[in-house]
Amino acid sequence: MDRDVLVIDDSVDYRVYETGLDQSYSYTLAGTADEIDPSFTRSDVVIYGHGQSGMAFQDLKETVQDVAGSYYLLVVAGAEPTPALLSLPCDDYLRKPVDGTTLGRAVDRAMALGDGDLREAVSLTRKARVLGATRSSAELEQIPAFQRVRRRLRDLARPEVLCELERIDADVLSAQLDLIRGTTDGGQAPLADGGKTGAGRPESDDISPWKFREAVESAGHAVVFTDRDGVIEYVNPAFEELTGYAAAEVVGHTPRVLKSGEHDEAFYETLWDTIGAGDVWQGELVNERPDGERYVIEQTIAPLPRDDEPRGYVAINTDITEKRRREGKVKALHEGTRDLLSADSPSAVAAEVGAAIESILEFRINVIRVLQDGELQPVHVNDKAEELLSERPTYEVGEGFPGEAFEDQRASIYTDIRDHDGGTELEPVVSWLYVPISDYGIISVGQTEPDAFDETDLNLVQIVASNAEIALERLQKERELQRENERLEQFASTVSHDLRNPLQVAKGTLSQLDDCTAGIDRMRQAHERMEEVIEGVLTLTRQGNRVEDPAPVDLSAVARACWTHVSSSETELVVEEDSLVVSGDDTRLKHLFENLFRNAVTHGQASTVRVGALDGGFYVADDGVGIPPEDRDGVFDNGYTTSEDGTGLGLTIVEEIAHAHDWAVSVTESETGGARFEFLAANQYRDG
Repeated sequence: MDRDVLVIDDSVDYRVYETGLDQSYSYTLAGTADEIDPSFTRSDVVIYGHGQSGMAFQDLKETVQDVAGSYYLLVVAGAEPTPALLSLPCDDYLRKPVDGTTLGRAVDRAMALGDGDLREAVSLTRKARVLGATRSSAELEQIPAFQRVRRRLRDLARPEVLCELERIDADVLSAQLDLIRGTTDGGQAPLADGGKTGAGRPESDDISPWKFREAVESAGHAVVFTDRDGVIEYVNPAFEELTGYAAAEVVGHTPRVLKSGEHDEAFYETLWDTIGAGDVWQGELVNERPDGERYVIEQTIAPLPRDDEPRGYVAINTDITEKRRREGKVKALHEGTRDLLSADSPSAVAAEVGAAIESILEFRINVIRVLQDGELQPVHVNDKAEELLSERPTYEVGEGFPGEAFEDQRASIYTDIRDHDGGTELEPVVSWLYVPISDYGIISVGQTEPDAFDETDLNLVQIVASNAEIALERLQKERELQRENERLEQFASTVSHDLRNPLQVAKGTLSQLDDCTAGIDRMRQAHERMEEVIEGVLTLTRQGNRVEDPAPVDLSAVARACWTHVSSSETELVVEEDSLVVSGDDTRLKHLFENLFRNAVTHGQASTVRVGALDGGFYVADDGVGIPPEDRDGVFDNGYTTSEDGTGLGLTIVEEIAHAHDWAVSVTESETGGARFEFLAANQYRDG
């Protein structure tokens, strides 16, 4: 069946593709990536060829980031590899000039790979091998990213991965084993694509013993063989590196030498009962090195059967110390969110962020900038940063390394910032990590050693940035709300002051004219109406503030007390629960019921009003004229009223009080055709 290969090459040599690609592959050829986006989704392999032979590798990396995706990405370019190749978002790298045979072999290898560990092993091996072709072993040993790749390749060197790799490409397998053993140059003939042929391989058709030996000796997992009594017979080099014990120190002894005292005897009894019964045991152990340092492993112990009886056991151990330490850091960062949320200013948030980066992530150099007045201002510079660097400047958006990362809203890792324009000004801090805090600011973290940060470090700092974003967003909303409340309070005070004084004068004058004319009653009603409007405006501006200290409130008792203020002789209140307790503010809930009752009696013409419980809330219903369905969406709008003498504020006040309690309020039709107001998410202590 045809397989799709998408080729993006700005200097196409058709002969390379025509002679190199297998005839069973269908391929699409394009000069740029701009017009062929739909082709990406259906491609198994994307070949990205870049024709600028003198291109700086950092520039190449930025262009590749725009092309990278879930497909297998093969980069063909002329740029000389730097350590940045190891983090290039691609699966393979061929350095120009490349012939058709080399390209075809790379595509065939890609087609044979799926996702997962095998693909990762091939990708890391190929890129490390290409970099190794331009560096000596001594130079490679000084590159932290190269050492991380070697450690990861050891982790991936499990028997099933190595055997499958032997089937797909024996030369890549040999290259991986060489990288693990540290033999990265000399002794083998180079291939055209940067790999090397295997040397010293057995000529026998049966190579299973070789595979087994290579797998065990090169595996990144510690492997232990014991007899049936648990006496160690063999350990591989990874065991020696993990535990700190040489093979000669443990062979002939039991694994008790590794005990840390973390686990009790019952733990080990369960382990032995499991493997003694012929079953596989899996679990975590905390062991101890000769110097007393503890480490954590995931261990699998399997019996080696003979005649249905274990003749011994094999244990495979994976070091997860860093994983557990990383999980501990993530947990500590999330727990520290409480401190961030209690910060009362952007500078206080920045100080908490810097403290978390320093104490939890153990990065001693950090600067936190917050966007203020259109500039990224350094509001927190920790002690080590102050000691090593000059006074940290304020940047415009897009200016400098922090400003560029903030403008792009993309985290950036600089393995050695001295390789970039202006980077020498930051010495002696040469590794930098920049992570935007959304639109609020940016975190800068530095180290004095080159290539000091990896993807794990980036992920951890991004967690800090996400928590800081939440805290700064909360501060912003609180300040906006505070300004709005102050504005409304000022407005209400002005209205009440400007209206109450002449209102009092008018009422005083009116009292002297009681016997003059019949129109005096209408004037008095108008004055009372003005006073209601004033009280309504004041109430409305003060009810929207969030209830900060809620307490248990018996709604049944509150409803009965409020009824005495608004009831009429023709209307009855029915409270269906003797005690309906919610968490809220007693005074505001009185305003809520008074407005609902007044609405039912005055405007709804109800004869009965009911208060009852809902699952997670309560309701107030009446048997009055109800609210038409087409009006229900606007019933809480300021000014909504069905009466000429209504203020239009009552139900708006009800909604504001509900929202201040974090309750949702809605209106529907009651069982008797009247209005029913429902309040949900109220925290009930008890019902009935």
